[in-house]
Amino acid sequence: MAKKIVSIVLAITVLFSAFALPASAADSANFENKLNIFLDRVVDVLVSGISALIVEPRDWVRKADYQTENFYEGLSKDEFLSSPAEGAAWKLGYANASIQTGNELDGKHFVGGSLSVTPKNPTEIRDDQKVRTIAVSDGRGISIFASVDSYGMPLTAVREIRARFAEYAKEKNLEITSITVSALHQHSCIDTFGLNGDIVNALFTSSFRNFFGMDLPSGQNPEFMENLYKVTVDSMITAVNNMETGKLYYGSVDIHEYIRDKRDPQVFDPNLNRLRFAPDNEESDETWILNAPIHCVGNGAGGQEVTGDYPYFMEQYINKTADANVFYVLGAELAITSQYEPLDENEPEIFEKYEYRYGGFGEKLGQFACSITEETEVAPILNIRYTEAFVPVNNSILKLAAKGGLLTNQLVKAGLSYEVVTEIGYAEFGTDLAVAIIPGEIAPEIVYGGVTPVEESWNGKEWEYPSFQEEIGNKKVLVFGITNDQIGYLLPSSNWHSYFTENEEIVSCGIEAAPAVVDAFFKVLGDVK
Repeated sequence: MAKKIVSIVLAITVLFSAFALPASAADSANFENKLNIFLDRVVDVLVSGISALIVEPRDWVRKADYQTENFYEGLSKDEFLSSPAEGAAWKLGYANASIQTGNELDGKHFVGGSLSVTPKNPTEIRDDQKVRTIAVSDGRGISIFASVDSYGMPLTAVREIRARFAEYAKEKNLEITSITVSALHQHSCIDTFGLNGDIVNALFTSSFRNFFGMDLPSGQNPEFMENLYKVTVDSMITAVNNMETGKLYYGSVDIHEYIRDKRDPQVFDPNLNRLRFAPDNEESDETWILNAPIHCVGNGAGGQEVTGDYPYFMEQYINKTADANVFYVLGAELAITSQYEPLDENEPEIFEKYEYRYGGFGEKLGQFACSITEETEVAPILNIRYTEAFVPVNNSILKLAAKGGLLTNQLVKAGLSYEVVTEIGYAEFGTDLAVAIIPGEIAPEIVYGGVTPVEESWNGKEWEYPSFQEEIGNKKVLVFGITNDQIGYLLPSSNWHSYFTENEEIVSCGIEAAPAVVDAFFKVLGDVK
């Protein structure tokens, strides 16, 4: 809907601006690209003009005055191990809890997933909405990972969770190495990010609210968020208390037929990856850490029903079939979604079991996870390191949303510009697995290589960075995406198109976002290598 509104505004603008185009552009083979780039600039001018009329929120500070709080740096270079410490053993604990309150249909909650001019209040609760948590240690402190059924978790929410858990950790004298919170990016969950609130109210009342220091009309429901914080912290406590020794194994299965990349170049991790924790106590349940690059859009992006999408049903199948706990986190899934065709053609009976098709897709992924037999044991080494980064916000649409309270990220003022404060991390499980921990939806080609070359790019820009895989070397590289923040799509500059041709550009901090994140990631690598 937002894209349509912008298009209407621009259509009117273009009538008055078309004469500004060079006459020779019509003869150029790249005329359409140049036209769209020009129109993007018109959008930025128009929207920036509107945004300039809105008073900034009072809590936005200058970059020079910003102070870091509730940030875990992880291990230092000297603490990164290449072989297990003497007597090292894996310990892992698991917890799983609902984050729903029962009040989601009161008209005061919103459904995340796509922008809408009219409020997207939920009309039906189809599935539960959960947080799944693991506490992991190789004997040198505890790293906690939580994965939330949500469209996105801003860094502000992540740091609130950390602050609350820190009280318990201090009381129990726990050595916490890191606390990591991921979002499963369901486009049909109660909004925890804020972007799907009452847009009209936000835009027309934000200046007044900001001037008088009043709360902005974010899509976050305060009662829901308070419960989310409490339940998530409780799940972390439970996971820590449930920790027990065991062995960790890595395996994967090729699921490329069930993955659809909507955007060239066609690059993605084709696997459903699994880290399987087998407790020494045979009476305890296993815990499976699963990772794949598939958007949760089985119910579309614009619906008003609350669903857990395919992860909910993947978990149900694995719980029932393997009696195992499930922790799932998304990979590098920029424009990657589910591909139903193989199921339609070969196994339509799976869909007959479920009222909604994403249930069948979840069962199929559960079957794949249960089919993994070839595994390697992962040595008890957990190295993890984070850096704090400042990412420029060039996208005028998101600047406007931020001023209106619809973006709840941590923003700072850098002169006349704005930057979002975020976190980027790097982890190693054992000697052969590396994990890039990324606060948005990163283009897989940035991670694995194969970026659009300069001669095929829209704007003649070249992507000058090596891939993460090249920098890391021989380790298998996984991505924990939309983790510790949601800063939108991260596109290589050579593959940056237009607001008018793709969805990704609209919900991105801008063309400088990916370079800033890559710079930060390589900084982390440099800190520990």
